[in-house]
Amino acid sequence: MLAPVARFCVRNGFKIKEFTELLKKALIDAAVSELKASREQISVSKIHVMSGVPRVEVKRIYVKGERKSSEVNLLSRVLARWQQDKRFLTKSGKPRVLTLEGMSSEFVKLVTSVSISLNPYTVLFELERMGLVEKTTHGVKLKGRSYVTSDHGEGFQFLAEDVADLIETVQENLDGKNATPNHHIKTEFNNIPAEYLQRIREWFDKEGASFHQRARNFLSKLDRDSNTKVKTKNNKTIRAAIGSFSRTEEVDS
Repeated sequence: MLAPVARFCVRNGFKIKEFTELLKKALIDAAVSELKASREQISVSKIHVMSGVPRVEVKRIYVKGERKSSEVNLLSRVLARWQQDKRFLTKSGKPRVLTLEGMSSEFVKLVTSVSISLNPYTVLFELERMGLVEKTTHGVKLKGRSYVTSDHGEGFQFLAEDVADLIETVQENLDGKNATPNHHIKTEFNNIPAEYLQRIREWFDKEGASFHQRARNFLSKLDRDSNTKVKTKNNKTIRAAIGSFSRTEEVDS
Protein backbone atom coordinates (compact mmCIF):
# COMPACT_ATOMS: atom_id res chain seq x y z
CA MET A 1 0.00 0.00 0.00
CA LEU A 2 2.80 2.45 0.83
CA ALA A 3 4.99 1.78 -2.23
CA PRO A 4 2.74 3.68 -4.71
CA VAL A 5 2.46 6.54 -2.21
CA ALA A 6 6.25 6.69 -1.87
CA ARG A 7 6.68 6.78 -5.66
CA PHE A 8 4.16 9.61 -5.90
CA CYS A 9 6.04 11.59 -3.24
CA VAL A 10 9.46 11.10 -4.83
CA ARG A 11 8.26 11.95 -8.34
CA ASN A 12 6.54 15.12 -7.19
CA GLY A 13 9.12 16.38 -4.72
CA PHE A 14 6.85 15.76 -1.76
CA LYS A 15 9.31 15.55 1.17
CA ILE A 16 9.10 13.36 4.24
CA LYS A 17 8.52 16.36 6.51
CA GLU A 18 5.33 17.27 4.64
CA PHE A 19 4.27 13.63 4.45
CA THR A 20 4.84 13.12 8.19
CA GLU A 21 2.71 16.15 9.01
CA LEU A 22 -0.17 14.80 6.93
CA LEU A 23 0.26 11.34 8.43
CA LYS A 24 0.05 12.69 11.97
CA LYS A 25 -3.13 14.56 11.09
CA ALA A 26 -4.61 11.45 9.46
CA LEU A 27 -3.82 9.24 12.46
CA ILE A 28 -5.30 11.78 14.87
CA ASP A 29 -8.47 12.08 12.76
CA ALA A 30 -8.79 8.30 12.61
CA ALA A 31 -8.42 7.97 16.38
CA VAL A 32 -10.99 10.70 17.00
CA SER A 33 -13.43 9.06 14.57
CA GLU A 34 -13.10 5.71 16.36
CA LEU A 35 -13.66 7.34 19.74
CA LYS A 36 -16.75 9.14 18.46
CA ALA A 37 -18.11 5.95 16.90
CA SER A 38 -17.78 4.11 20.22
CA ARG A 39 -19.12 7.15 22.11
CA GLU A 40 -15.98 7.40 24.20
CA GLN A 41 -14.78 10.65 25.71
CA ILE A 42 -12.12 12.22 23.52
CA SER A 43 -8.86 13.14 25.21
CA VAL A 44 -5.29 13.89 24.21
CA SER A 45 -4.08 10.81 26.10
CA LYS A 46 -6.49 8.45 24.32
CA ILE A 47 -5.60 9.89 20.92
CA HIS A 48 -1.91 9.50 21.76
CA VAL A 49 -2.29 5.85 22.80
CA MET A 50 -4.42 4.92 19.79
CA SER A 51 -2.38 6.73 17.14
CA GLY A 52 1.14 6.77 18.54
CA VAL A 53 1.36 10.50 17.78
CA PRO A 54 3.24 12.27 20.63
CA ARG A 55 1.01 14.15 23.08
CA VAL A 56 2.60 17.49 22.25
CA GLU A 57 1.79 16.93 18.57
CA VAL A 58 -1.77 15.88 19.37
CA LYS A 59 -2.23 19.12 21.29
CA ARG A 60 -0.75 21.16 18.44
CA ILE A 61 -2.74 19.52 15.66
CA TYR A 62 -6.02 18.54 17.32
CA VAL A 63 -6.54 20.99 20.16
CA LYS A 64 -5.51 24.06 18.16
CA GLY A 65 -7.88 23.41 15.29
CA GLU A 66 -8.75 21.18 12.37
CA ARG A 67 -7.50 21.45 8.82
CA LYS A 68 -9.68 23.66 6.64
CA SER A 69 -11.43 22.34 3.55
CA SER A 70 -8.98 22.07 0.69
CA GLU A 71 -9.13 24.46 -2.24
CA VAL A 72 -9.38 21.41 -4.49
CA ASN A 73 -12.79 20.57 -3.07
CA LEU A 74 -13.99 24.15 -3.32
CA LEU A 75 -12.87 24.56 -6.93
CA SER A 76 -14.45 21.23 -7.85
CA ARG A 77 -17.69 22.44 -6.29
CA VAL A 78 -17.51 25.64 -8.36
CA LEU A 79 -17.23 23.58 -11.55
CA ALA A 80 -20.01 21.23 -10.45
CA ARG A 81 -22.31 24.14 -9.63
CA TRP A 82 -21.59 25.68 -13.05
CA GLN A 83 -22.68 22.41 -14.69
CA GLN A 84 -25.76 21.83 -12.51
CA ASP A 85 -27.34 25.11 -11.41
CA LYS A 86 -30.02 26.34 -13.85
CA ARG A 87 -28.88 29.92 -13.27
CA PHE A 88 -25.63 29.13 -15.07
CA LEU A 89 -26.94 26.84 -17.82
CA THR A 90 -28.32 27.41 -21.30
CA LYS A 91 -31.82 26.26 -22.23
CA SER A 92 -30.26 23.06 -23.59
CA GLY A 93 -28.59 22.38 -20.22
CA LYS A 94 -25.02 23.30 -21.15
CA PRO A 95 -22.75 25.60 -19.06
CA ARG A 96 -23.25 29.21 -20.17
CA VAL A 97 -20.58 31.81 -20.89
CA LEU A 98 -20.72 33.90 -17.71
CA THR A 99 -20.31 37.66 -17.48
CA LEU A 100 -17.11 38.62 -15.70
CA GLU A 101 -16.92 42.34 -15.07
CA GLY A 102 -17.73 43.67 -11.61
CA MET A 103 -18.67 42.13 -8.27
CA SER A 104 -22.24 41.56 -9.46
CA SER A 105 -21.17 39.52 -12.50
CA GLU A 106 -22.47 36.00 -13.11
CA PHE A 107 -19.06 34.45 -12.44
CA VAL A 108 -18.82 36.19 -9.06
CA LYS A 109 -22.33 34.96 -8.22
CA LEU A 110 -21.28 31.42 -9.18
CA VAL A 111 -18.23 31.42 -6.91
CA THR A 112 -19.97 33.07 -3.95
CA SER A 113 -22.84 30.59 -4.24
CA VAL A 114 -20.29 27.92 -3.28
CA SER A 115 -18.38 29.86 -0.61
CA ILE A 116 -18.25 33.52 0.37
CA SER A 117 -14.70 32.95 1.64
CA LEU A 118 -13.41 32.41 -1.90
CA ASN A 119 -12.00 35.31 -3.91
CA PRO A 120 -13.73 34.98 -7.31
CA TYR A 121 -10.76 36.35 -9.23
CA THR A 122 -8.32 34.05 -7.44
CA VAL A 123 -10.58 31.17 -8.47
CA LEU A 124 -10.60 32.50 -12.03
CA PHE A 125 -6.79 32.67 -12.06
CA GLU A 126 -6.48 29.05 -10.92
CA LEU A 127 -9.08 27.77 -13.39
CA GLU A 128 -7.32 29.65 -16.20
CA ARG A 129 -3.96 28.27 -15.11
CA MET A 130 -5.35 24.74 -15.27
CA GLY A 131 -6.81 25.36 -18.74
CA LEU A 132 -10.36 24.78 -17.51
CA VAL A 133 -11.78 28.16 -18.52
CA GLU A 134 -11.01 30.85 -21.06
CA LYS A 135 -11.93 34.50 -21.33
CA THR A 136 -13.98 35.57 -24.34
CA THR A 137 -15.42 38.88 -25.50
CA HIS A 138 -18.66 37.88 -23.78
CA GLY A 139 -17.21 36.69 -20.47
CA VAL A 140 -15.67 33.46 -19.21
CA LYS A 141 -16.27 30.08 -20.85
CA LEU A 142 -15.99 26.63 -19.26
CA LYS A 143 -13.57 24.38 -21.16
CA GLY A 144 -12.96 21.48 -18.77
CA ARG A 145 -15.35 19.50 -16.60
CA SER A 146 -13.05 18.45 -13.76
CA TYR A 147 -10.43 20.04 -11.55
CA VAL A 148 -7.11 18.24 -11.04
CA THR A 149 -4.42 20.29 -9.39
CA SER A 150 -0.70 20.10 -10.17
CA ASP A 151 0.28 21.72 -6.89
CA HIS A 152 2.15 19.16 -4.77
CA GLY A 153 0.45 19.65 -1.43
CA GLU A 154 -3.05 20.01 -2.82
CA GLY A 155 -2.46 17.26 -5.36
CA PHE A 156 -1.52 14.87 -2.59
CA GLN A 157 -4.61 15.90 -0.62
CA PHE A 158 -6.75 15.21 -3.70
CA LEU A 159 -5.16 11.75 -4.05
CA ALA A 160 -5.53 11.07 -0.32
CA GLU A 161 -9.26 11.77 -0.43
CA ASP A 162 -9.72 9.31 -3.30
CA VAL A 163 -7.61 6.65 -1.57
CA ALA A 164 -9.54 7.14 1.68
CA ASP A 165 -12.83 6.56 -0.12
CA LEU A 166 -11.44 3.44 -1.84
CA ILE A 167 -10.16 1.95 1.43
CA GLU A 168 -13.47 2.61 3.19
CA THR A 169 -15.32 1.10 0.23
CA VAL A 170 -13.32 -2.13 0.49
CA GLN A 171 -13.57 -2.20 4.30
CA GLU A 172 -17.35 -1.79 4.27
CA ASN A 173 -17.71 -4.52 1.65
CA LEU A 174 -15.53 -6.87 3.71
CA ASP A 175 -17.61 -6.14 6.81
CA GLY A 176 -20.74 -7.02 4.85
CA LYS A 177 -22.94 -4.67 6.86
CA ASN A 178 -24.63 -3.01 3.86
CA ALA A 179 -27.56 -4.79 2.21
CA THR A 180 -26.31 -3.40 -1.11
CA PRO A 181 -22.49 -3.44 -1.28
CA ASN A 182 -20.46 -0.46 -2.45
CA HIS A 183 -19.72 -0.40 -6.16
CA HIS A 184 -16.17 -1.73 -6.69
CA ILE A 185 -15.33 -3.03 -10.16
CA LYS A 186 -12.14 -3.07 -12.23
CA THR A 187 -11.83 -4.02 -15.92
CA GLU A 188 -8.39 -4.94 -17.29
CA PHE A 189 -6.88 -6.47 -20.44
CA ASN A 190 -3.10 -6.91 -20.81
CA ASN A 191 -2.43 -8.11 -24.36
CA ILE A 192 -3.57 -5.17 -26.51
CA PRO A 193 -1.35 -3.92 -29.39
CA ALA A 194 0.39 -0.66 -28.45
CA GLU A 195 -0.96 1.22 -31.48
CA TYR A 196 -4.40 1.31 -29.82
CA LEU A 197 -3.11 3.26 -26.81
CA GLN A 198 -4.41 6.70 -27.82
CA ARG A 199 -7.74 5.31 -29.00
CA ILE A 200 -8.25 3.59 -25.65
CA ARG A 201 -7.31 6.68 -23.65
CA GLU A 202 -9.75 8.82 -25.62
CA TRP A 203 -12.51 6.23 -25.16
CA PHE A 204 -11.88 6.03 -21.40
CA ASP A 205 -11.97 9.83 -21.12
CA LYS A 206 -15.13 10.24 -23.18
CA GLU A 207 -17.10 7.43 -21.54
CA GLY A 208 -15.89 8.36 -18.06
CA ALA A 209 -16.98 11.98 -18.49
CA SER A 210 -20.35 10.84 -19.82
CA PHE A 211 -20.90 8.52 -16.86
CA HIS A 212 -20.03 11.20 -14.29
CA GLN A 213 -22.32 13.68 -16.02
CA ARG A 214 -25.18 11.21 -15.60
CA ALA A 215 -24.18 10.67 -11.97
CA ARG A 216 -24.15 14.44 -11.32
CA ASN A 217 -27.54 14.84 -12.98
CA PHE A 218 -29.00 12.08 -10.79
CA LEU A 219 -27.44 13.17 -7.49
CA SER A 220 -28.10 16.88 -7.97
CA LYS A 221 -31.84 16.16 -8.00
CA LEU A 222 -31.52 14.62 -4.53
CA ASP A 223 -29.05 17.10 -3.02
CA ARG A 224 -30.58 19.90 -0.96
CA ASP A 225 -27.88 22.40 -1.98
CA SER A 226 -28.69 21.82 -5.66
CA ASN A 227 -32.44 21.26 -5.38
CA THR A 228 -34.31 23.18 -2.68
CA LYS A 229 -37.48 21.24 -3.50
CA VAL A 230 -36.11 17.93 -2.20
CA LYS A 231 -38.58 16.35 0.21
CA THR A 232 -37.24 14.72 3.38
CA LYS A 233 -38.68 13.11 6.51
CA ASN A 234 -35.87 14.33 8.79
CA ASN A 235 -32.76 16.51 8.81
CA LYS A 236 -30.26 13.66 8.48
CA THR A 237 -28.03 13.83 5.42
CA ILE A 238 -25.60 11.50 3.68
CA ARG A 239 -22.57 11.94 1.45
CA ALA A 240 -22.67 9.97 -1.81
CA ALA A 241 -19.59 9.65 -4.02
CA ILE A 242 -18.60 7.48 -6.96
CA GLY A 243 -15.14 7.72 -8.50
CA SER A 244 -13.36 6.33 -11.52
CA PHE A 245 -9.86 6.25 -12.97
CA SER A 246 -8.07 4.78 -15.94
CA ARG A 247 -4.48 3.75 -16.58
CA THR A 248 -2.60 2.44 -19.58
CA GLU A 249 1.00 1.19 -19.58
CA GLU A 250 3.40 -0.93 -21.59
CA VAL A 251 3.87 -4.50 -20.39
CA ASP A 252 6.72 -6.94 -20.94
CA SER A 253 6.13 -9.23 -23.89
